[in-house]
Amino acid sequence: MRAWRVHGTGEPEAVFVEDDVAAPTLADLEGQGMGLAGWGPPAPGSAPFTDFVLLRMAVAALSLPDVTMARGSYPVPVARPYTSGQEGVGVVTAAPPSHAHLLGRKVAAVCIQPYGSLAEVAVGVSMIFPVPDGLTDEQAAGFVIPAHTAYHVVQRRGRVEAGETVVVLGAAGGLGAAIVQLAVLAGAHVVAVVGGPDKVEFALGLGAAAAVDHLAGDAVEGVRAVTRDRGVDVVIDPVQGDLGARMRDLLVPDGRHVLCGHAGGLVPHDPHFYVRNHTLVGATLGGYPRPEMQRIHAETAAALDPLVADGRFRPTVTRTIEFDDVPAALADLVARRTIGRVAVRIPQASTSPRPR
Repeated sequence: MRAWRVHGTGEPEAVFVEDDVAAPTLADLEGQGMGLAGWGPPAPGSAPFTDFVLLRMAVAALSLPDVTMARGSYPVPVARPYTSGQEGVGVVTAAPPSHAHLLGRKVAAVCIQPYGSLAEVAVGVSMIFPVPDGLTDEQAAGFVIPAHTAYHVVQRRGRVEAGETVVVLGAAGGLGAAIVQLAVLAGAHVVAVVGGPDKVEFALGLGAAAAVDHLAGDAVEGVRAVTRDRGVDVVIDPVQGDLGARMRDLLVPDGRHVLCGHAGGLVPHDPHFYVRNHTLVGATLGGYPRPEMQRIHAETAAALDPLVADGRFRPTVTRTIEFDDVPAALADLVARRTIGRVAVRIPQASTSPRPR
């Protein structure tokens, strides 16, 4: 099968290789475990991982981890070689007995390395959902990770409340755009920080009350002006880096800085933040025991489905590319020339999966 694989370390345009490799099978996954770094031997005392399906892929979505994994800067080491791609849409072709009811169904799913979504056949794990009614395959391919992460960030970890002023960094990215929408739905006054007039327009179209263009001036001073020196209750930060650290200066007492990504790089945090009665909040969908993760996924899906059904929340896939164009599109993502998510059409499989 065709797959975009990474063997070395560097920028995607340099290290992404279109390989012809054998498709994964149930036999390949039998007895394997699952951890933050992906598939591998099960931890001592742990049962093999069975919460997965094999997918004949239709559409995948690009995301920042495709870049940081290739660079070697992803927070969790990923063994080489691996197939890139974190999520997408496909038809279930094989599954353990626990997921046999999904055979033949089209689902949106998260994919974990080395069996990523940028391939004719991928492995969906844990977060596996029938494609919501009313979504195209392209929209559904870029829905699960940003929407579920944003709900976790806004509702569970950030505890955003009606009437609060919330600044969202990287608000024109896939995760940032989902956060803006859910914070607005929570009743917050959202200030979006973006780069460029087209992204300002995009963020305002998502419901942000104001948008600050960091390319047109200092973003911290821009947010300060928008809030008339009052400051903000919450900083939601998929960026971090220097901007995230500086934006924390705008928090009012009892304010929260919610760290939910690393687009701008990971930096140490000033240990003196506590003297201002601020709270640093980490937010990621990993790190919970499996039963709690299953409960979280079900709870989030139940909350998001009606929002999608009536149009209050929408996936933000703004561009669809062909399979051969993946490295160039990732270069655009690195250069911040993308808005929302980029979807990738996966070619029809040219080979059948290996028999068991």
